[in-house]
Amino acid sequence: MTGEARCEDCDRTFKDSEGLAAHNKAKHPEKIPKEKKHLPIKKIRNWTIFIVIIGLIVWVVVALIPDNNVKELNVDISGDPIDIPVGAVHWHPRLTIKIDGERVTIPTNIGISIGKIIDTHLSGMRMSPTHTHETDGTIHLENNNPSKKPESLTLGYFFYVWDKQFNSSCIFEYCTDKEELKMYVNGEENLEFENYIMKDKDEILIEYTPRV
Repeated sequence: MTGEARCEDCDRTFKDSEGLAAHNKAKHPEKIPKEKKHLPIKKIRNWTIFIVIIGLIVWVVVALIPDNNVKELNVDISGDPIDIPVGAVHWHPRLTIKIDGERVTIPTNIGISIGKIIDTHLSGMRMSPTHTHETDGTIHLENNNPSKKPESLTLGYFFYVWDKQFNSSCIFEYCTDKEELKMYVNGEENLEFENYIMKDKDEILIEYTPRV
């Protein structure tokens, strides 16, 4: 008989598919396909606007975070004649930084796992030729041939490896538009700042203090 429909679960036969559908609805509701619920257009629009606003807020916050990474090495050693060793050096100057009287901890592993790992051909190791191993401010200058890159002996190069800003106007985010920045080498004021070529056993002090 054409048009008949049979329930496979009950083995009952119905005159047509409509009868089978009514039977399934009454006896086998689990077999009825569930209608997909669609979100109202207004709700979709509101969610889209919300997501866009959140994205803009995140973008603005990220854009306002200061980028302290130093992209370029800016030192100038083209002035007076400088004495750069021809052979290898293994020097240990020590750096102290004070911001408003508070000593700044200089971390270990600068040039090893912190900051930049560059000029490894000069160090002969998997680290920058200027790096740290301690937190007491000791800077390790392990350079097999500084004459190939004299600026690698400068204090500015160390800050470049560290990815921190330092020059005659600023140290980190602290600049001379608000307070005073001074540098001392072995107890005497030094005006070379980032251009200073470090020597073995130098005691270098950088101070950022209120103007007197």
